Amino acid sequence: MHRNTRSKRLGIAACLLAGFAAAGVVAAPAAEAQSASPARVESLNCSTPTIGFLNGQWYYGISCDAWGTTKWWVNVNCSDGSFRTDGPHTTFLNVMLYCPPNTTVTKGWVSYTP
Repeated sequence: MHRNTRSKRLGIAACLLAGFAAAGVVAAPAAEAQSASPARVESLNCSTPTIGFLNGQWYYGISCDAWGTTKWWVNVNCSDGSFRTDGPHTTFLNVMLYCPPNTTVTKGWVSYTP
């Protein structure tokens, strides 16, 4: 039986949901900085994603946990057109995926395989 985390679960899914603007992040272009987390899946549980700035670089951050055979990746598009990915992961992990210096996060998301 899985841990009782249903009340804490936030959305997780294969398709990208509508992103949120990072209005609370200083100096981030609000119209550009979007993130999403997938809709609910029984084998994957993720936190609400964040877009932040640390040590001179923008990052997309999220925590996810998986069980069974599920593998998951964190993905980010940056304002210079670059794409970054981190994974696959199979257990709980906090991920902060950075864009190159002098660029911003334009979109971040989690992808997975069951």
